[in-house]
Parts: sequence; C-alpha cells; structure tokens
Amino acid sequence: MTSNKTSRSDRRQFLKYAVTAGGAGLAGCLDSVGRGDNDDTGDSNGTYPEQNIEVIVPWSQGGGTDRATRATTPTWSDILDANFVVQNYPGGSTQVGGERLYDADPDGYTIAMWNMPQMQATWIFQDAPYDMDDFDYLGTHHLDPTMWFAPPESPYEDMAEFIEYAREEGEVTVGTTAAIGNTALSALLIEDTYDDIEFNLVNLEGGTPTRQATLSGDVDASVNQPWAFNPDHIGEVIGLGTHTPEPQDLWPAPSFAELGLDEIPLVEEGFGQWKLIVAPGGLEDEYPERYNALVNSYAEIFEQDDFVSRAEEQGGLDQILDYNDPEATVQEVEAYSEFMQEYEPLFDRF
Repeated sequence: MTSNKTSRSDRRQFLKYAVTAGGAGLAGCLDSVGRGDNDDTGDSNGTYPEQNIEVIVPWSQGGGTDRATRATTPTWSDILDANFVVQNYPGGSTQVGGERLYDADPDGYTIAMWNMPQMQATWIFQDAPYDMDDFDYLGTHHLDPTMWFAPPESPYEDMAEFIEYAREEGEVTVGTTAAIGNTALSALLIEDTYDDIEFNLVNLEGGTPTRQATLSGDVDASVNQPWAFNPDHIGEVIGLGTHTPEPQDLWPAPSFAELGLDEIPLVEEGFGQWKLIVAPGGLEDEYPERYNALVNSYAEIFEQDDFVSRAEEQGGLDQILDYNDPEATVQEVEAYSEFMQEYEPLFDRF
C-alpha cells in the first residue's frame, strides 16, 4: 500500500511539473497516454464537457449519498450543459469508491460525492493508498446529524431507555452504516462511557441495509442520520435520539442532551456526516478551466429553485443543505482528519 501511494504521489507531482513547464516534448507524451489533444486553451472555446461526467457514489443505491447525488445532478446538468452518469461502488466503508476516484484521470470527467468522516477514516484506519492531498475539493453539500433508531415495538422509546435495556440484557446488537465513520464512533463512544453495557457492533455497509435491518427487527438498534435513513419512514421505526445538544427538525426524536446523556463525549459539540464533492487530485493544476467550470456550476446549483424544490420533496433535504466553497471545504476535511485521529484507539477495538 505504501509504495503504491508514493508512486501515485510522484506521478501527480510529475504531471503538475509537466503542465507548468509547458514543454512540447512532455506535452506530447501526456497526450499519447490518454490526455487527448484538447488542452485548456480548447476549453476556453467552450469544448468542455465533451463527454459524460461520471459521479462516483461509494455506497449502494437508495442510501443518503445516492439520493443526494441523484437530487443534485439534474440541475447541475442544466447549468453545465453536461450529462452526469451516477455510478455506485459500495464496499470497504467507502474505500472501494474512493480508490476508483483516486485512480481516475484528473481530467474533469470523474468526480464523486463522498462523506466525512468516512473519507478520512479510510486513510487513517484502513491504510488506503491515498490521503487528503490526493484529491481536489469542489464544495460541501449538506450536514446530516448522527441519530439512533430502533425497530418498531421495541421495549424502549428513547436512548436513555435503550442504554438501560442494554445494561439489563448484558449485550445488544447495534447496526452501523460502516465499520468506521460517525455512526461507528457514536456507538463506540457510548459503549466506552458505560462500563456495564456491551454492544455487538455489526457493519451493515450503507444506509439502505441499515434501514432494512431496523425495519425488520434484525438489530436492537441502529445508527444512521435522520435524512439518510429517509423521513418517509417516520412512524415505522422509533427515533431514539440524536448525538447532539439540540433537537433536529428532520425526525421527531430528542437530543442526547435533552435526555441527560451529557456524559457521552461529543454531545455538546454534536456531530454528523458531511456530504461533499471531490475530484481526483491534479484537476485544478492540469485543467484549471475545467476545475473552475465545475466549481462555479456546482455553487450555482444551490441558488436554483428547481434544485431546492427537489431537495424539499426528498424528505426535507433542503433543511440541511450547507454549501461551502473549496477553501472552506478543505478546512473541514482537515478538521475532520484531526477529529478522527483523536479517537483512533476506539476504532482499534471494532
């Protein structure tokens, strides 16, 4: 893994130098390995995009990331005059899709809607062949708070009652959307806070299987996000509570602070899952006009009535939209990287 990462970074640096130098010989070599005859001078004449833009979703269909992507691309397509093709690559707690993005050419024809902190956790805990510097960032999309759910007719109505139930049972089964990330961290923090409870944590690899396992009663509780779980299912499962200081508006459930669970870490700060748009590293340097076209058109999406209406119809997605520009997005990526590294000892137990 380490040697692959080093060689990939070296290749990025070589390509960056080649573009900056502008040597005819080097440019010819790059064209011969698939960069094509069209450089950014051609883009200024309106030739980009000339082909489909693949949008990688590192989760299965029907989950929060997939639904958010498919709610966004129709408006983006109109603004950029492009055809976006959404492709799902689930597995590895987003690392399968992450590696596909990492291996893609930074030519403006491959992007992804990814998640924080799952993204950071793949390189911190899973030895992924990339890190944050191997990508370019176009902007954030929305922030969905961490929430706990229970199957219908469970003998507990909120998180405080569930903790007491776990204490009495000795061990309970908790489903998480990934082996790493905000859902697993919430479960690990609660288990670590109370010495007399034990969670059998099950990685369900995505929002759709987590929702299905909860609806069918295959787990005692699950951790997801209120919008990602899909508010269409309000009334079909029990909302135990959100890992936040204040209640949220997407799902009728108390916050942990309201339930008096302040001893659990991160309750006062609150935390959740960011969605953001990411491109292969080198796009901004090699094709700045394409990069700027993607950045500017993406920012414009959030001002369009058709997108806002579509987001509203998608279970209240409009309530949690939170666009940040590339610079602010990089700051969030850095902050979440530091945040996840702080809790590395907990993840070593999962």
